[in-house]
Amino acid sequence: MPDLAEPATAVEQFDCPTCEVPAGSTCRTRGGKVAPKYHTPRFMHVPQLRAELEVRTPADRW
Repeated sequence: MPDLAEPATAVEQFDCPTCEVPAGSTCRTRGGKVAPKYHTPRFMHVPQLRAELEVRTPADRW
């Protein structure tokens, strides 16, 4: 498991069940742009992040 100082890296290990992007990609909006935060069902796969209300997409992923 990656260091959770980088939660985006941990989240991106999983496919997103909401927007259907593959592992290694950021979540996308319906219009196909990078979403400002990861979809909740995706980061729920990371036990250390389950208590978070949201995990924002880092600026370097835009």
